[in-house]
Amino acid sequence: MSIVLKKNIILLNPEGNCEELFEELQLPFSTTHQHIPVGDHLPENPFEYANTTVVIKLLRMKAPHESLCYLHVKRVISIEGILLPLPQSKNEARNFLKRLSNRQHRVTTAVGIRYDQQLSSFVVASDVTMKCLSEKIIQQYIETGEPFEQDIGYNIMGVGQNLVSRIDGCKYNVAGLPTKILKDFLSEKGIMSVSEEAEVHGH
Repeated sequence: MSIVLKKNIILLNPEGNCEELFEELQLPFSTTHQHIPVGDHLPENPFEYANTTVVIKLLRMKAPHESLCYLHVKRVISIEGILLPLPQSKNEARNFLKRLSNRQHRVTTAVGIRYDQQLSSFVVASDVTMKCLSEKIIQQYIETGEPFEQDIGYNIMGVGQNLVSRIDGCKYNVAGLPTKILKDFLSEKGIMSVSEEAEVHGH
């Protein structure tokens, strides 16, 4: 099997484990970082918030080259449809993890691509149930620094995997990027193609 990339892919402002997971697709890519304000009047619904953010950033990015494919990912975390702000301090992280303890939350990811004067996106949601987190466990986890390194406040590719008891939906989505779904999406949009290589037998 061989993968052919029709356009070079540029990750716009990748966060968390996005780059590491994209490497698992075995596709070459590069990154670009731009400050792109999205404004304050975004939808409160997690699905619409994530998708709208992706669309606005791709539309407002500076100096896009038409021969390239730009990809942007936005993840949000919510409980019962209410978006949770990410912790910025140890005290906020403590309250954040207490709120997640022993209950289910949702990780919603929007992935968008800009190419050939077109813009397409998709959204994936996964439900995550956390273990009952004691004060000691929460404090130890905060000291790892992971709550401040991730765009959902914890990292299931790191120490944070020990906090989770169950995932309903795409595990890769919770890790940082729904890679399998993205691969199908890129194929559907003609950004990449997959072909079976014919076997050559000698005489």
